[in-house]
Amino acid sequence: MFKKICLIGFIAAALSFAQEETETYIRNICDTLPNSATPLVELKMAYVDVGQWYGSKDLSKKDSSSVKRYKSYESIKPFRDKKISLSLPYSITASCAETQYNLYKIAQWNESSLSWDLNADNDDYATYIMDVNMVEFPGYNASNSYNILAFRKGSLPQDGSYKAEDLMVSRTFEFQFDWWYTYTAYTVVSTTSIKWKMTASYGLDSLSSLTNALKSLDIPDSISKIQIHQFHVVLTDPNKKEVASSSSVASSSSEAASSSSVASSSSETASSSSVASSSSVEQSSSSEASSSSVEESSSSQGTTAIGRLVSSPRAFKAREIRRLDGSKIKAGEALVPGVYYVKGVDGRWKKQVELP
Repeated sequence: MFKKICLIGFIAAALSFAQEETETYIRNICDTLPNSATPLVELKMAYVDVGQWYGSKDLSKKDSSSVKRYKSYESIKPFRDKKISLSLPYSITASCAETQYNLYKIAQWNESSLSWDLNADNDDYATYIMDVNMVEFPGYNASNSYNILAFRKGSLPQDGSYKAEDLMVSRTFEFQFDWWYTYTAYTVVSTTSIKWKMTASYGLDSLSSLTNALKSLDIPDSISKIQIHQFHVVLTDPNKKEVASSSSVASSSSEAASSSSVASSSSETASSSSVASSSSVEQSSSSEASSSSVEESSSSQGTTAIGRLVSSPRAFKAREIRRLDGSKIKAGEALVPGVYYVKGVDGRWKKQVELP
């Protein structure tokens, strides 16, 4: 009887291991996308969050704030009747390898007609979806993100130096890339005119975008209130199921703005997400005749370098890694491309594919 019980237990264990052996541990979409039927995906605008905030210039007090989600950019009416330029990413094609001549569609606000135009003439963009496990990118790793989308007109930089406007980050397993752009502004009211001074900046997250815009806004001592307008565009693969939305900074900025420590603490975040560009716009109007003037100036531009990792840090969080012949991978040993058995913290063995 005892032998029979042992035999049944042995068979059950063998079947369990065989079942686990057939499972494949997929760490990132880029582990499988290059071998799929559609390695080139079109990332499209899923929605746009528009946040507005008004309060003290040191962000310590909030007078009003709002966040509204738009499923279509055509429903957005930015800045009411103010003639301010604004472009939002609508769609772009990319894959987990560097490709060129990709189509990048941009929704552009027409300052004359105060309506949107869809620019579909940009078909010369180089794009690359990077696995965050395979690159070294300040501020972003496997603990807080999954993929980085690099895109630039013509070709990608050979030295790996990117501006914030060239990058988007996906914090979810399914592609969900965030694009951030923030305007900061204040008004100067006199007996004869009303002037509107504005700066704008990109960012890899809401906080860095806000911080960079504020750095470029030269606020005189006579001004006590400022306005913040933040645009958060999310690009997804429409062929995949919808995933939970990432944190919206327009909303978090209004919450963060209620604390006076935002401006100072955000400078640390901004150091890892360099400002791409900023512009200064001044608009004035008179009670007798309406007139406007636009001045644009660039602030100090910075870049962020992305390098390639020797090995994947996430793989070594596993309890144990073995080759297919059963030999054990030593701690700190670099993984060569191939298939491995990985024992997770739950004690289960799975196969992991390590790509070159």
